[in-house]
Amino acid sequence: MAQNSSNVSGAQMVLSMKVISLGFDSSSYSGFHPDSLLGVTQYLGYCFNVGTVIFGPWIKYHDYKQSIEQTENVYTWSWVKKVVTSSVLCIVCLCWSTCFLHWLIPDDTWRWFVAYRDAQSYRFSHYFISYSSEVTLTVCAIRISNTAHWDDSVSCPYQVEVPRSLVEVVTNWNLPMHNWLKNYVFKSARPLGTFTAILLTYGASSLLHGLNFQLAAVLFSLGFYSYVEHVFRRKLSTVFNACIEAKRCKNGCGHTYQAGSHLVMLANLMLGAMTVFHLAYLGLMFDNSDQQTQGYTMKHTLKKWDNLGFLSHWIILGTFVFYLFIK
Repeated sequence: MAQNSSNVSGAQMVLSMKVISLGFDSSSYSGFHPDSLLGVTQYLGYCFNVGTVIFGPWIKYHDYKQSIEQTENVYTWSWVKKVVTSSVLCIVCLCWSTCFLHWLIPDDTWRWFVAYRDAQSYRFSHYFISYSSEVTLTVCAIRISNTAHWDDSVSCPYQVEVPRSLVEVVTNWNLPMHNWLKNYVFKSARPLGTFTAILLTYGASSLLHGLNFQLAAVLFSLGFYSYVEHVFRRKLSTVFNACIEAKRCKNGCGHTYQAGSHLVMLANLMLGAMTVFHLAYLGLMFDNSDQQTQGYTMKHTLKKWDNLGFLSHWIILGTFVFYLFIK
């Protein structure tokens, strides 16, 4: 029963996100009026839209409504290009995740290489789902953005695989879900404080994904990591007057040392390499075993991290303590 439930957890998550977003958008907080209530057919059409019901992604009701009311011809060469490109990338990610990666890095190599392999295998399986959702979304002529071109992205693999920071990773991992969590959880909890809002956001993400210790441990660790990285790099940016914050600086930021500076590029490269290290450590939890589909127990989860000496957790804890000293 647990395994069957895990097989549809993605669809359940997207459905939950749709229902919750409808509740927020129709509430008095968003300027509720009686005419904003949906009929049964409208509600079911949105929740069980064929383009998003299986692979996702979450879309606003406004985007869904626009897709069924549009009258212009959407099946252009841009549409064909998007469908073909996403389909090809979908297959490439699937093959890399399940075949080539395990052939390139066998089980008898260094344990940190194996950790990186398992983490990247999981990430590319996620990209497979993301590109699949782009295909179904585009085939059903649904746009997330308001542009005339078919350039909607569910995930940005390059920003995750070659990251600047963990903040950039969590943003580009799943763009629609990031927007959902930011608009309906983080902004609502922001008055309680940034750190509390981050914990509540990752707690909501854990619940949506199907709460188990393995997933909760990774998500809450990621939330703490992201917070520490954000405040630490912001402090470093202030001290050295350089563009080394977790998020890329906007043009005209006023820093003395801009992104094109060799020292700034070296610093961002080193901090990005540390991000890759943390991703390998956290992603070790997600492998291809049968037990993975149900979630590992607390004992098994801690044992896998113990095999690596909890090194990533110690590093981030040391970073936080150092930040408190220089704050």
